[in-house]
Amino acid sequence: MSGIETIKIIVNAEKEAAKILEEAQNRASEIRKRLDSMIQEQREDMLRTARKEAATLVEEGEQKGKAEAAAYEKEAENDTRQILTRASTRKDQAVTKVVEAVLGLKA
Repeated sequence: MSGIETIKIIVNAEKEAAKILEEAQNRASEIRKRLDSMIQEQREDMLRTARKEAATLVEEGEQKGKAEAAAYEKEAENDTRQILTRASTRKDQAVTKVVEAVLGLKA
């Protein structure tokens, strides 16, 4: 082989190497772009999922709170009825005692 042929082979190899390098850089750039969009998409999916879970937890909390409030309300109503019943009974007893005392004093 002559020197000129050797130089042509080297030049062609360098051109081919430059072309392969450029293609690899282009592919790497495309992969980076896709990767960025995939990461963004996954992030948005995770945020959506977290929002749904948070909304579910809030709703469950509200329902439990309402149920607990209703239970306390019923308990308070029952307690109030019992207190009123006791008070009414005691009132009747007190009135009877006062009437007996008044009648006893007058008699």
